[in-house]
Amino acid sequence: MRTGWTSSRATTPRGRVLLAALAALAPLGGCGYVKLLRPSVRNQLNPRVVALVNEFPDVDHPNEAIIARLPGHGGLAHASVDARGVMHTVVRAPKNQLIWEPSVIAMPHGGTLEIAFTNDDQVTHGATVERTDGEQVVWLPIHTAGRVRVRLDQPGLYKYTCPVADHGWRGMLGLIVVRGDVPPAARLDRPPQRRP
Repeated sequence: MRTGWTSSRATTPRGRVLLAALAALAPLGGCGYVKLLRPSVRNQLNPRVVALVNEFPDVDHPNEAIIARLPGHGGLAHASVDARGVMHTVVRAPKNQLIWEPSVIAMPHGGTLEIAFTNDDQVTHGATVERTDGEQVVWLPIHTAGRVRVRLDQPGLYKYTCPVADHGWRGMLGLIVVRGDVPPAARLDRPPQRRP
């Protein structure tokens, strides 16, 4: 017995094309690529963004161009929270790429973040991490690791970068996104805004 959409529409040419397209996308269902099809994401792919991405296909080798990688190329990680409330994540500098992996760290709220940095590259790096009251630096000679513990009290964006030989502007620029509401004392004096 035939039931549902496939029995009545799959026999038309348009139905067969649609089924083929869905079958092709099925392996992607469990990964993040399908989210790229959302209208809110597609709207960000304006001509300027497309031109920017198309400008750098041949500059991925760090020794051939000023920019080694586009910032943000290293992906996203969510900081995990331990029993004491301290958030943790691991960031590495992969070999010959001049990026941080991940290049964006998401914290669920303000607090203490401990980042374990690992340098898998063949050159020395460092990590300068912004914090509420300044910044903290750890040096990462070739094939070493180090830890940074910073306090990020307020929601917003903080950065981490490599201070060695302009590596930060060549691609080793990362962001820490601290989620949450701004405390009442720090809010701007404006009418209440509609929440999504």
